[in-house]
Amino acid sequence: MDGGGVAELREAHRLTGHSDRVWSLAWNPSPGAGASPVLASCGGDKAVRIWKRAADGAWHCSDVLEDTHNRTVRSCAWSPDGKLLATASFDSTTAIWEYSGGDFECVATLEGHENEVKSVSWSPSGSLLATCSRDKTVWIWEMQPGNEYECVAVLQGHTQDVKMVQWHPFLDVLVSVSYDNSIRVWADDGDDEWHCVQILTEADNCGHSSTVWALSFNQKGDRMVTCSDDRTLKIWDTSADLSQPKTGGNHGSWRHLSTLTGYQGRTIFSAHWSR
Repeated sequence: MDGGGVAELREAHRLTGHSDRVWSLAWNPSPGAGASPVLASCGGDKAVRIWKRAADGAWHCSDVLEDTHNRTVRSCAWSPDGKLLATASFDSTTAIWEYSGGDFECVATLEGHENEVKSVSWSPSGSLLATCSRDKTVWIWEMQPGNEYECVAVLQGHTQDVKMVQWHPFLDVLVSVSYDNSIRVWADDGDDEWHCVQILTEADNCGHSSTVWALSFNQKGDRMVTCSDDRTLKIWDTSADLSQPKTGGNHGSWRHLSTLTGYQGRTIFSAHWSR
């Protein structure tokens, strides 16, 4: 950081191996005690690559996961315990990978979406998985014994392609963003029924005026950032009591806090809070 507080970013490493556009990256949150960092990447070459850092600091590709998806792999996400990797593809499926015996194995394939799956996200407990699709729906899957996954809810409401889903850091509250320019907040009512508890739009909440591509929560879970085709970042704040149980409560209380504009001349596709 210089005296003006502006960070200077320098390239530390360049990881090469994908033969087409790289769409998504995910750090393993729990690679194991004393283990080096682990990163997953996926892309238009239909493959997922696992990257590990060696003792000398150099990065190498340890595994290539392929021959499961037959179209672009759009999104990847590790389970909270770092033992499972979920990958979402334009082939309308989501694959679940488990690292066992020194190799990654596809232990489940989730089918049901009628079109490209754009994003996948694990709940804080790791018991639920959310996917979203070009078919305008969000699906919630519950992990069952024996690597089985049951769809427990199909959430409808978006009128266009759903670009991303993301769980709250420690509540069973889900947020989705869409080509319809809106942000939707979903919560369980306590009786295993999922409902949209808030819609953030340009007209009602100072929301985005074009496609919303991504969102990210801060570590405390009381703020989130969204980014859009309108070339802005928007910061949202909640007045919900985050000490309340994981379900129910006033989780539809997000309000617009700030808009960051004028910094980007083109679409902002991704944003992420520091940890």
